[in-house]
Amino acid sequence: MRVEQYTQPFASSFYKKYLEDMPSLSSFYHYEWNQNALNNRLQETDFSKHKRNELVEVITNYMSPFGISEKSKLHLDELKENGIVVIGGQQAGLMSGPMYSIHKAISVIVLAKQQREILGVPVIPVFWIAGEDHDIDEVNHVYIERGRKLQKMTYPEASRIKKMASKSPFEKKMITAYLEELFKSLPETLHTKNLFQKINALLEDNMNYSDFFAALMNNFFQQEGLLLIDAAYEPLRKLESEYFQKMVKYSSRLAEVVFENEAVFEKAGYGTPIQTKENAAHLFYVEDGERFLLERKDKKFVNEGKGIAFSEEELMNIAINEPEKLSNNVVTRPLMQEMVFPVLSFIGGPGEIAYWGTLKSAFELFEMRMPVIMPRLSISIVNSKTQNLLEKLSFRIPEIWEGMVEKAKLQFIDEHRNEKIPTLLTSIEEDITAKYKELETILLEEENLKLAPLVNKNLDYHKKQITFLNNAIEDTLLGKLDASIYRYDRLTMELNPNGGLQERTFSPLQLLNEVGMELIQDLLELPYEFNGKHQIVYI
Repeated sequence: MRVEQYTQPFASSFYKKYLEDMPSLSSFYHYEWNQNALNNRLQETDFSKHKRNELVEVITNYMSPFGISEKSKLHLDELKENGIVVIGGQQAGLMSGPMYSIHKAISVIVLAKQQREILGVPVIPVFWIAGEDHDIDEVNHVYIERGRKLQKMTYPEASRIKKMASKSPFEKKMITAYLEELFKSLPETLHTKNLFQKINALLEDNMNYSDFFAALMNNFFQQEGLLLIDAAYEPLRKLESEYFQKMVKYSSRLAEVVFENEAVFEKAGYGTPIQTKENAAHLFYVEDGERFLLERKDKKFVNEGKGIAFSEEELMNIAINEPEKLSNNVVTRPLMQEMVFPVLSFIGGPGEIAYWGTLKSAFELFEMRMPVIMPRLSISIVNSKTQNLLEKLSFRIPEIWEGMVEKAKLQFIDEHRNEKIPTLLTSIEEDITAKYKELETILLEEENLKLAPLVNKNLDYHKKQITFLNNAIEDTLLGKLDASIYRYDRLTMELNPNGGLQERTFSPLQLLNEVGMELIQDLLELPYEFNGKHQIVYI
């Protein structure tokens, strides 16, 4: 394997500034993202306030069904003592979701290893599964190749009720059929059978989105000691009771500071990543696995659509006695993460980093500072076939992101067209049109026959036949050039699928089926730098 680095493609103006000019954004964060910031974070932060024993017990109980490796046990012991964490999170995507879920876990592991060595303290990798998220449409699909295009293959939900991912079960026959169809879309390789058996076995005991996601991630990364926790895990909710109480107590002030900060963020030209409201409560109420967003109205916490209304005292009692009935939103999740874990650094993607930029005052409200927010590693993987195409067609990777492949394909097709043909067809159509116009005039002026509708209908028929002939000629030409055209399409599909980065569309399945499970370990061993660049990995 070899690695090349390029300026991050498709970056928003804000993310580009975060990567390249972080000091200009210092008013939105407590730390820059460099080694000095990590050093300062370690020195300035009191990591003794966390409920370490309770937290380790919760994580141990959560991970036990998936299997806890010796390395994970070591990390749990360190976390119980004085260990600090590098943490990142993701929704529980089907089949682990797109590749950037894997890249985020790799980022967490690699940064934790690097900082353990540099800082000389136990730094532990933790992956926070957003199992409380209820937008199942974001996690219920995988992109597969059909007809030379990547198309979304969606798991057909038995119910359209949007329950939390952790409370959204699979239907046995339906998910089995889905998995079989998914693997039929993959080319048969030496790894296909073993990969199918492994995933099918993991699915057997983990029949909802979050559990299946956790089982896959644990299988991929357990030898690295990656600790996993589902945000919706009820024992974790009980540990968080004290923190929910704080969020209820300071709900009004929290909404105010976040609203003000986002207004400043927008005024600076960076948009409104949260789109918060002044009356937001920034908490969900959970009932039978469904989440209902609460707002503050007339000194109550309400969801008018559901007919829910709690006084502050009632919601406080829920936080104390039934914390599993509360759930964080995009604002309170980062706060809860900081309250629960001794966080050195948070690994974030572009969207996360943007909305964290509105939360500085929210952290300060609870007498905390944001951790160092490190951009996750961004990776594209180039296999040998794609490398050959790059060489044959003389493309550089950035040119593919810039859309040059499609332009070159169209130019190639144009160069193989016989320009006499469209010219001749146009001439034929013009001649026929003129003759029919002459016929219409003679019929009307000389014979007094008003047959214009019939004449025009007949003319339209001939025009359609000319169009049909033109399309047939074009299809035949494209068929003749098909093998060459496919090379251009293949490059685009591999490195610019759906007009974006590979990691946002590809599932790990495609690559694991091609090169085997050792791919993930090979990726972990590469010499990454956290420098905001996009990594091209040639395998």
